[in-house]
Amino acid sequence: MARMGIECEQLGKTVIYRRNGTKFELDHETTVKVCEESLESGKEFHEIIKEKIEPQVKTIRFTFD
Repeated sequence: MARMGIECEQLGKTVIYRRNGTKFELDHETTVKVCEESLESGKEFHEIIKEKIEPQVKTIRFTFD
């Protein structure tokens, strides 16, 4: 399923920057799962990240390997 022209499988990894200045990376599989959940629920990608993975998220970037 596509949203705004992007297929979830096309996403690479997600880099999440926290408010305290640290960062971590979600692998491709997790990124796709969050994307699909976003499409199914109608919630924005960052809302799911905040609710289920990292409540202190500041910035999200995608890497396309």
